[in-house]
Amino acid sequence: MPSAPAATSAAELVSAAASATAPAAPGMGGSAATSVRLASGIPRRAKSIGHTSYVLKVALDNGAVGAFKPCSNKPLGDRRYKGEIAAYRLAEALGLDNVPLTIARAFRVADLRGALSPDAQGEFDRMVRAGLEGEVEGALIGWIDGYEVLPLESAAWRSRWMPWLTDRHTEIAPSDRAMARAISTLIAFDCVTANWDRWSGANVARDKGTGSVLYVDNDGAFYDEPPSATVEEQFALLGKVVRFSESFVQALRQLDIETLRHVLGSDERGTPLLADRNILATDSRRRRALQIVDATVAREGQRDAFAFE
Repeated sequence: MPSAPAATSAAELVSAAASATAPAAPGMGGSAATSVRLASGIPRRAKSIGHTSYVLKVALDNGAVGAFKPCSNKPLGDRRYKGEIAAYRLAEALGLDNVPLTIARAFRVADLRGALSPDAQGEFDRMVRAGLEGEVEGALIGWIDGYEVLPLESAAWRSRWMPWLTDRHTEIAPSDRAMARAISTLIAFDCVTANWDRWSGANVARDKGTGSVLYVDNDGAFYDEPPSATVEEQFALLGKVVRFSESFVQALRQLDIETLRHVLGSDERGTPLLADRNILATDSRRRRALQIVDATVAREGQRDAFAFE
């Protein structure tokens, strides 16, 4: 994407980014009805849309459409999809609508393979790791047509949003407040989930229909042993933030280990989605994030630090 000048408006930067996006991609899935249809439909059409990971766009016989990240033979492909599911469940528990609707779903290998064109079936056979019962587990993510990449990692975008969050004297235009709040919350959220891959490119998006910032591609989250250097970089970034959402911080404070176990739950077969050591590590990161926020609030004062509802 060509660089935009720092003075470019948020709307203009988003418009420039849209030219580099696919015409459709996973996003906010929406309602309980959508979740039911994603959980029950049989694949009728599918095609590969992944770049660094193996992802299929799947159209089901009941009209639902989703992006399916299967258990795969890619590096750590037997578990990365679980990060998508866990991130959605945690976000929902925290009252966030920024993470795409994601469910744990298993398809019959024969059904999913048969929905692909013949020339795509060879890649499917190489990539997909099937279970003993002829099914492949994965994360099924609701599809949204109005998806566009929001390249917050670019120099143009960083020069815009960093002052919003790190300098309490920087004025935030009313039209930018929702985005500023979403980015502030994203930084803290990724500290908790240990998503090491957020800033590598194209892992934040926007729903053009609602304007919502979307925290996408969460399969780099909830590793049993996340890259320590990246985790420290995330917490260092959080330490620079001086503006937070009060409601998000309150929701984060209300979590504990037992609540996390309940929220993160199980897969379709009733097996805990994450190992207990992973849940303990998640709670430890949650407490560390709150300590950083509390120190900032003590320094800046509640009125300035809780700049967002």
